[in-house]
Amino acid sequence: MESPSFMVALLSLDREEQAAPLRLEPLLRQARACGARLVVLPFGFPSLEEAARDYYAGLAHEHGITLVAGFPEGGRRVAAVFSPEGECLGEAAQTHRLPGEAVELGGQIRPVETPLGKIGLSVGSDLYFPEVHWSLAQQGADVLVHLEAEAPVADHFYSVISPKARALDVHRPFLVARPSSRAIKLVHNEEMQILGTPMVGSVIYDQNGAVLASTGYSQGLALALLRQEQHCVSHERLANVPMDRGNDLYKLYFNDSRSRFFGGLRLPYSPAPRPAYRKRKIRVAVLSHFYSVQVGSPELLALVEEACAARPDIIVTTEMEAGCDPADPAIAEALAQMVERARAVGAYLLVGGVRAPTEAGRPSSNGWLWDREGERVFESRIMLFGQGCGQGVFDTDFGRIGIRLCGDVYAPELSRLLALQGAEIVFNPSMSWGASGLINTELNQARAMDNGHFVVSAHVAFSDPGQRSHVIDPNGAVVAASAYYTNSVLLSDIDLDARRGFFIPDGGVCEVTPGCYLEGWRTPRTHRLATQEELLALRRPELYEGLDVDLPDHPFTTRDRGDGHGPA
Repeated sequence: MESPSFMVALLSLDREEQAAPLRLEPLLRQARACGARLVVLPFGFPSLEEAARDYYAGLAHEHGITLVAGFPEGGRRVAAVFSPEGECLGEAAQTHRLPGEAVELGGQIRPVETPLGKIGLSVGSDLYFPEVHWSLAQQGADVLVHLEAEAPVADHFYSVISPKARALDVHRPFLVARPSSRAIKLVHNEEMQILGTPMVGSVIYDQNGAVLASTGYSQGLALALLRQEQHCVSHERLANVPMDRGNDLYKLYFNDSRSRFFGGLRLPYSPAPRPAYRKRKIRVAVLSHFYSVQVGSPELLALVEEACAARPDIIVTTEMEAGCDPADPAIAEALAQMVERARAVGAYLLVGGVRAPTEAGRPSSNGWLWDREGERVFESRIMLFGQGCGQGVFDTDFGRIGIRLCGDVYAPELSRLLALQGAEIVFNPSMSWGASGLINTELNQARAMDNGHFVVSAHVAFSDPGQRSHVIDPNGAVVAASAYYTNSVLLSDIDLDARRGFFIPDGGVCEVTPGCYLEGWRTPRTHRLATQEELLALRRPELYEGLDVDLPDHPFTTRDRGDGHGPA
């Protein structure tokens, strides 16, 4: 890599202008005048029947830039990188498609070597498969570039949240090139056919998920200086985590063996059959409280009793502190009291932060689950600090659940492993506090959308006003949230058989009532919901190089942070 810092420019052009190559010239000159060395064009701009490669190679050479451009070729959607000398340095074709897409797929996920560093390319529906970007990062991509193409999903919510999560998850700058439009994009509603929010245009995210530049809802340039060695760190020991050790603010590394735990990411989707569940409509009660409210305190028991009065199916606590040691007779007795209260109303109880020892003898944060009869039936250990026990699922009498704890939200692979085992709800007891509310919420939204399951987070509810416990549906919407800065019980009713997924065209056309306003505007296509099972079955695990490989000293696999948490 020549330099860890350089100017980048993303273009956004109206779809209706795509047949006019001359529209590019002023923007390219402007980008070069601003010092841009890497320029990214939206897919298919301009629209060229033939000779696309020669055209883009000529543009790169004429303007002395490294150019990323996308174009259709042989039924595929191709993204290519052209050097300032006009050489094609490498390319990638879209590797994943959603139901209803008629596009030939590429057969390789591999970053492209350039003088500016390794560039990881993705196209179109690749955005819906996070393994693409995890694999590129594992293979050393310095920058990720995604070219949006005409896709069967018009989903503003996913398009805004998921790229930010991708950047944060792999700790790489993430560049998304999209066209602008004179027409409002449609967030599809099958019954109402309602107009939706305008899509964002081309956006530059840094490695911490911050938006450095955006074209917004207009044609033009997004310009930013990419500082690839920039780390959001603090030397202030009063921060949530002692950052003086040099950790990135939000990149809490997965500190265990990828080869030990992540083999399932390289396997086809084939979850165990589900049993016949007793019920599917359930009530969840989430306990949110101040940091000082721990197992054994009257306040926590009072919250359990308040939750029991609502006759929930499951009660979930936040993650407890280090003193929640079940070997302590007082703690064991306090846990027994909580279990008895839940048993009396026929509720499951999930307590986070039980400090049970690991095989190595060190205490670790566990989520313990008791069933409706008060029997402890399942546990999950935090994976973050290299003391994990794998991520399994458990069949309750209402559905298949998974448990992850606290900082495991920063390892997206763990949520994917739960989804591949058929988890319908993932519970997240967390001691999270501080200025993390927005990040934690958006990451949990991305986990829900990527994997098609509910997420129920139990956070310590003080400090940041956005730091709430919440219930997120499989479309990424926060459907319930706790009160702020007070001990409270969040209640949410969930129908596990409700329709969920994202809309894709089914090839039909809606009947429009003569005389209604829609008749004068458009003929809407009919859509259907794509399910979690459909999406996961479209993965291509044979392409996901590096996801189950331990790479010592690799920035995306760091197994020893040097702070005593990770293995030596």
